[in-house]
Amino acid sequence: MDAATVCEGCAGRFAAIDGPLHDYLTVSAGCWARFGQALAMHYSDHRYWPAHQLLTDAYVLQHSRGNDRRSIQSVHVHLAALYAQLCLGHAEPRSIALRRALAEFDFKPLSKAWPIPRRSIETVELAPPEQHLPAVKDYAWSVLEDWEPFHDLAERICRV
Repeated sequence: MDAATVCEGCAGRFAAIDGPLHDYLTVSAGCWARFGQALAMHYSDHRYWPAHQLLTDAYVLQHSRGNDRRSIQSVHVHLAALYAQLCLGHAEPRSIALRRALAEFDFKPLSKAWPIPRRSIETVELAPPEQHLPAVKDYAWSVLEDWEPFHDLAERICRV
């Protein structure tokens, strides 16, 4: 990689590119492009779909660092959805219903320090489905482990 930037959201190192950014997620252009590549795979081949919700929740959770209402809501919704899938064993329809229910809530900013990420989406294999899903699961668990100080919050939110 000739020129690299560090993503403020996940601390990953990505190519320094001039590209689009998200409206309220804290991402570098290279990181956002990598997430877009993964989404393109998910939407183009049904065999990748089992990884979609986990990857989206883990990625958005890491990158919802802003202080505006959308970022605050996003961090709560995706923390709860990730926790529900990995710790409570919720299936996709139930986690989708949880996200929809939480979209109506007005959450307050986090009261604890933001976790330091140990992994980023750069570690997720953009490979055949049989390699991609395990890589996504590892990444999602790593993100959730970073958020361990907030598991009590996630559990309370999941009771909705």
